[in-house]
Amino acid sequence: MARLTLRMPDSLHDAIAALADKEGVSLNHFVVYALTQATATELALRRRDQFEALRSRVPPEQADAALDALLAERA
Repeated sequence: MARLTLRMPDSLHDAIAALADKEGVSLNHFVVYALTQATATELALRRRDQFEALRSRVPPEQADAALDALLAERA
């Protein structure tokens, strides 16, 4: 498992620690969860943008076949 050292204002640390305490989890667990959520959201948005770009290049009547081909490539 990797380790990451962060510098942050005391006020931010206090706010995160309070949120973690409210959730009943460790500060580390809370930060890992928050970073996981942010990363997943960013990746989903990027994939949506990629899909929209692909969709705009494919005529609607060919969309199903194009999506099937894309999914087959990833399998």
